[in-house]
Amino acid sequence: MLLFAIFLLAGAQQAPGGMPASAYAARRAAALDRLGSDLLIVPSRASFLADDQLGYVQAPDFQYLTGLDHLVGAVLVLDGGSKASVLFTARPARLVNRWIVSPGAESARQLGMTEVLSVDSLSGWLARRFRRPPARVYVSSVDTRGAVETPIPMAGTVERWRHFLAPMGAATIGPAVPIVRPLRDIKSAEELAVLRRVGRTSGEAFLAGIRALRPGRWQREAELEVVAACTKAGARGVSFWPWTMSGPTAVFTNLFDSFQDYEHVNRQMQAGEVVRVDVGCQIDHYMGDVGRTAPVSGRFDPGQREAWDLFIAGYRAGLLTIRDGAPARAVFEAATAEIKRLQPGLKTALGRKAAETLLGPGGTGPWELHGVGLDDAEGEPETLRAGMTVAYELMFAVEGQGYYLEDMIAITKDGHEVLTPGLPYTASEIEAAMKATPAGRGSGAVRPASRR
Repeated sequence: MLLFAIFLLAGAQQAPGGMPASAYAARRAAALDRLGSDLLIVPSRASFLADDQLGYVQAPDFQYLTGLDHLVGAVLVLDGGSKASVLFTARPARLVNRWIVSPGAESARQLGMTEVLSVDSLSGWLARRFRRPPARVYVSSVDTRGAVETPIPMAGTVERWRHFLAPMGAATIGPAVPIVRPLRDIKSAEELAVLRRVGRTSGEAFLAGIRALRPGRWQREAELEVVAACTKAGARGVSFWPWTMSGPTAVFTNLFDSFQDYEHVNRQMQAGEVVRVDVGCQIDHYMGDVGRTAPVSGRFDPGQREAWDLFIAGYRAGLLTIRDGAPARAVFEAATAEIKRLQPGLKTALGRKAAETLLGPGGTGPWELHGVGLDDAEGEPETLRAGMTVAYELMFAVEGQGYYLEDMIAITKDGHEVLTPGLPYTASEIEAAMKATPAGRGSGAVRPASRR
């Protein structure tokens, strides 16, 4: 029971998940208010850390609502009808017993739950609850990215739970996004303080990434520099394995190939190419997401320079419009309006082609203002609201080259705050930042194994 000693202290005391202990009870209460008489099921991760993973990361909704970042195979149920919060905790593992939440009234008191029960009783509890069926059951997913639809045993979280719950009498079963995302969208002061640290460390890791680029070097070597920089800056590690995608892999339509590739589409960087350096550090479970395009050789050629600086001008015009109440589409419209204004003065073939691409059909299709917090991508709000933290992420491709820029932004009542300050924007600024390193860009490094 040592785990719970901290819950007995004042509300400002930190809970295991990094936020004040009182925050989790308040979040559950807010979710219960949104539920009406419906039911919310929030599973934790269902398996231990695998030895090919960097570290155990709890399911975000479970983390947000409990702070119990260590539990495996647990389930939180919020019952809007009775305003009850019930945690079903897994049996002790044979090999892992450092953190155990025991069923019983004492655990419930210390965690601020109505009940803490064994997960063995979950089926019976739900069957009894469905004798008075809720209008709707919401389920939080733990595998939102890349989840398959069939076969059912391998399908995504919500689909698996649908097949489990339907025979009990649950009628309408769907994802928990309408209940939990509006709560997670608006960050508390404590969350924002963590995200400022995340933004700062992620910016330092980005600079390490661009300074690791040079012809003949392998992408994986630069990615390792990013991971090391996150750790050196005081972060737990990376929020996702960094992308230092060069040449054809820098094009946004090719990026996700890395999720199904043993070598993370590792390749040698070539002179004249540009690289998407897209990185993030992680602190107290909160994730970073920031980056830029940079030239492998340390200098953009004239066409790349003009295309990039045109893109930056549009990006900055959009940035000026980010504030409470701004529609995301208005931010993108401001960016494209500036690009259109500058279009007649372009001199290079690549610059003119970039303008045509950005202003043409689908030119802003891949642009995003997506939430960032316990996930590095938390959905795309149509309207920005004070308290949100978003990644302002624009990208396009021209002549087989990928261009991209991203900052972390906090929306305030009066405008916005850049959480990744001090990073370069223009071509000249990026070139200068690539040179400003004691490590230099010189002598060779060990070539990692690769098929490519």
